[in-house]
Amino acid sequence: MYRIMPVLLLFALGQVAAAKSFSWGPYTVVVEDFVDESGLEMQRLLLQKDGEETVLAEDYLVSAELAEVTGEGLPELIVNTYSGGAHCCNTVSIFSLQDGEVITLSSGGWGSGGLAMVRDSDGDGRAELTLVKIYEYIDGLCFACSPAVWRTFVWNDGLFVDATKRYPDSTQKAAQDALAALEKALDSQSADGFDLIFHATTYWVNSYALGRGEEAWARLAARLPPEVMNWLKKNRIELLHPFSALP
Repeated sequence: MYRIMPVLLLFALGQVAAAKSFSWGPYTVVVEDFVDESGLEMQRLLLQKDGEETVLAEDYLVSAELAEVTGEGLPELIVNTYSGGAHCCNTVSIFSLQDGEVITLSSGGWGSGGLAMVRDSDGDGRAELTLVKIYEYIDGLCFACSPAVWRTFVWNDGLFVDATKRYPDSTQKAAQDALAALEKALDSQSADGFDLIFHATTYWVNSYALGRGEEAWARLAARLPPEVMNWLKKNRIELLHPFSALP
């Protein structure tokens, strides 16, 4: 299985306001449109069983699909909700069926980021989940200048744990692309400070997630203007805010 999901506003634009349904164990999962009390067109996720309905999620846009994540039987239900707005907000929730009961394995807000990829790249029967964390507007940066880190999680002993080093492809590409853009900007002297911060920080946080943070930091210290390096030092702790396991 290999599927890439759009993130940010592309996630919203990529959805259509059409109901869909599919089976999940004893349940029927339904995504349906409705109009709220203020007249806004919204979507909700329903679980139907034996003539009864349960609302599992409700937002401006809702998407749901099945993927084998835990390897413990029935596939899990992965739900994405989007609240609307230019840069926010996405929530990712993962549900499992245990003895016919719906159990929440993980649920958390990801701001403008969120779930980017679900795939079983090594064929072990359990999908890896790649999510993007965006540091929106950190220390005065514009949204387009805000760095992002790609990290991959797998289910292990009852938790989704960070497995980026085992499945490095997306994170490595983000680091390499950022480094190439940074080197080009430095060589041509064509970028302003915000562009340099964006490329340098994206390179460093993704390198750090791969276990190469010290190497990346040394490379940046040797090439960046002092004011850009000082910005990195000032915001280092916030950029390293841990999320080793999904909420």
